[in-house]
Amino acid sequence: MSKQGAFTLVEMLIVLALLTIFAQIALPAYQELIEANQQQALQEQITRAVQNARTHAITHRVQVELCGSRDGIVCDNDWSQGWLLREVKQSTPLHITRLDSSKKRLQWSGFQHKIQFHRNGNSPTGNGRFYSCHKQRISWQLVLNRQGRLRVASSSENERESARCS
Repeated sequence: MSKQGAFTLVEMLIVLALLTIFAQIALPAYQELIEANQQQALQEQITRAVQNARTHAITHRVQVELCGSRDGIVCDNDWSQGWLLREVKQSTPLHITRLDSSKKRLQWSGFQHKIQFHRNGNSPTGNGRFYSCHKQRISWQLVLNRQGRLRVASSSENERESARCS
């Protein structure tokens, strides 16, 4: 005769309780990991958009603008829903980026609500910064200088600018 082995109800309840405890510990860490990945992806997206706008201005010898746009048609000061790239004298966008998030992650603070690049790649009125807030703190910042170049802000600079997120 073969002896059958099985779990008792008590053993299954103990395993289920342990799994529940582990899930409660791991879930917040997993959500933070997802948020960090989304923040990194957003930073890379806007970096690529600024670099593409500057490159287009230089290679095609035209003035271009990059601006926040909720609808992908009209420039407004809301970068959280997406942005568009177009030549200044044209109404048709060269490229439209739509963000699928309901969170208002991306913000721009600068002299103007849009960034313009001249034929030589300079952005004389484009001084400003992109930043993203998470839990009332700045997750990251990209600082745009007048020459049209971006740099990533240091963590101490992010701490100093955290009042932007309140």
